[in-house]
Amino acid sequence: MKKKHDWQEKTIGECIQKIQDEWEKELGGEEPVIKYWQYIIGPEMYGNITLESADKNSITVKCSHPAYNTYFRMHEKEVLMRLHEKFPFYNVRRVKILN
Repeated sequence: MKKKHDWQEKTIGECIQKIQDEWEKELGGEEPVIKYWQYIIGPEMYGNITLESADKNSITVKCSHPAYNTYFRMHEKEVLMRLHEKFPFYNVRRVKILN
């Protein structure tokens, strides 16, 4: 006996939007931080430091190379200032860096 599936046809655009919505929820809640990550991190670090998770009290980032870990730490206050500027309700006190 074949199992019947209740599949609904969806366009590729609808599938991509659903994945993006779920991804944005994971990375910042209602107004996702990931949407503004390029502005927050700045052009020098964008592409080499990715946002892994964010909540109102902490962020976790991943660096593509240990040198970017050092570079991020040197500019951490600027990044947190831009984060707070865009999301005033965030009170990030902890930054975790993954290599």
